[in-house]
Amino acid sequence: MRLHDAVMCAVHARKQPKTSEPNKENKKPDEYFREVKTHLRHGKQREALMLVKEAVAIYPNEPTLMSYYGYLLATVDKKYRVGIDTCLKAIESLKTLEKKCELQDLSRAYPVFYFNLGRAYSAAGKREESLHALHKGLSYDPGNSEIKRELQKMGVRRKKPPIPFLDRSNPLNKYIGIALYRRKK
Repeated sequence: MRLHDAVMCAVHARKQPKTSEPNKENKKPDEYFREVKTHLRHGKQREALMLVKEAVAIYPNEPTLMSYYGYLLATVDKKYRVGIDTCLKAIESLKTLEKKCELQDLSRAYPVFYFNLGRAYSAAGKREESLHALHKGLSYDPGNSEIKRELQKMGVRRKKPPIPFLDRSNPLNKYIGIALYRRKK
């Protein structure tokens, strides 16, 4: 079962709300989510924001949609505070949902939520908070390639230099690091 499906199974205890427009096709949250992810994969962040905004208006308590809405508000519309608050609210909502649904382990969802929070902080220029959120996401899934890629873009090193009391640019650290890296390959 995929991550979003696990969250959706826990959320699906609610009934699908009725919209005010009679001809409008009623989409389920997972349908909105798939469309949002498709827009993001194609680099259409503005379209993804519009779609997730519509979805959150219909499903205001769905944590996955809230998380993406917060991230997109911060990165696309530059509404940093609202975006960050929405991401934090999504994480709290997921924690509450996890407590209510004792049978399901929703911990696989946390890396995505912290990844979105980290990107929202990064958009706001809050590097330390972004790093903290991304590392928190890695604590749930140490192999998460999206988070690792984001950390790399931010210029975070993989690990400490081989001889930590010497500066990273010291020739000893430099050449020992190169040798260790080549040995891994």
